[in-house]
Amino acid sequence: MSEGTRPKYDNLPGIDTAPDIYETPELAEDVSTIQASTAVSESDGEGDDDDPRDSAVRHQRLQPDQARSRFQPARIDARGVDFSDNITAQRQSYRTSTQRQRRRGEIIGDDSDEEEESFGKKLLRIKRELAGLEAEYERGVQSGDKSKIEEQDPKEMMEIIASKVDTIYTAHKGGARGAQAILDRTVQKFESYKPFEPSPKISNAIANKPPLPGTQVQKSQLEFVLNQAAEFDKRITQMENNLGLNGNTMPDLSDHTPFPVATTLTRLEQTLSLIGDASTNNLDAVTQNVKKLTAEAEHLKEARQEAAQAGSTSGDNKAATYPDQEAKINALYGTLPSVDKLSPILPLVLERLRTLRLVHTSAWQADQVLTELESRQSTQEQEIKKWERQLEVLEKKMKTAETAMVNNVKTVGNDVKMLEEKMAKLLAGGHEE
Repeated sequence: MSEGTRPKYDNLPGIDTAPDIYETPELAEDVSTIQASTAVSESDGEGDDDDPRDSAVRHQRLQPDQARSRFQPARIDARGVDFSDNITAQRQSYRTSTQRQRRRGEIIGDDSDEEEESFGKKLLRIKRELAGLEAEYERGVQSGDKSKIEEQDPKEMMEIIASKVDTIYTAHKGGARGAQAILDRTVQKFESYKPFEPSPKISNAIANKPPLPGTQVQKSQLEFVLNQAAEFDKRITQMENNLGLNGNTMPDLSDHTPFPVATTLTRLEQTLSLIGDASTNNLDAVTQNVKKLTAEAEHLKEARQEAAQAGSTSGDNKAATYPDQEAKINALYGTLPSVDKLSPILPLVLERLRTLRLVHTSAWQADQVLTELESRQSTQEQEIKKWERQLEVLEKKMKTAETAMVNNVKTVGNDVKMLEEKMAKLLAGGHEE
């Protein structure tokens, strides 16, 4: 063997250069060389179901009856549809419909999951099937097939069925579809409407409106307010008795009126605090100041007396000239103690006076708003009455127009029927000639 014909890996160690030998076993009588069938017999399937441990393979049975019941009711209209793979072919859709099929004494398939067909759907389905039958009949007539059923012509049978279906469909939709029938139903529908009732909100507002002055309700409310005022006055009297005040000891009535309790307690508290905080040095300084003030007061008193004596001779005429002014000044000096006693309650009185002024101002503004609202309400009432009158007139006109329209429709209907009868007679006379 030359170098060119020797194998490429001949020089490698461990290469087996012996020729390959293929041997087949000898045939035995109990061994079959036929491939096992994929069909599972009933006995094998039952054995697998009874003892699943014999085989790890799960043999699932086919149920042709269920598959047939699933796809048998389907109807496919694929006329004129090209299912080829030609790229120049125009893709066309086809229609698929499924319906329930029943046999005498049995139902094909399981209808437990299907919904019951309603009356309207049944009518529509029958009309579609009838239209398909008519189209099929027309195609048969055009193609030259003029065969008839021995009992009755199919065209006549379809016309009878179509008339019955139209009658049922019209009755289901509410009656005839003529103009007069539609008008009658519309008029009956509007006549069956209930008249408009008052608004519940307005009724509640009228029921809950405040009472007018002078009515029984207003008098009862005034009595209630007076009772509350009497009870308040009783409480004030009881409080005065507890404080030891009466008609003789009231600050505005008696000569020696006591100070208010709160003011007196405040002054006592201040005096006690001063005494408690005072020391020896402070007392000495205060004593010296008091002595100094006393000396100044006495000196001032002496100076006034001297001035009075010096001017008594020249001022007699002036004093006689202004007696009224002296009386007024004396009256003012006489009211100073009362003003001093009332000074603690002056801030509270002023605050209440300001509050009363605000209340009066708000009441005046509220009175203006109420007056404006009353005027607007009266204007609205007049407008509502005008609208009511206009609505009554409009209702009367609508009734008149409705009656006239019904009469016109009846007249036109009678004329149309008369013309139809005349046209039918003319057509019948023309055929006879």
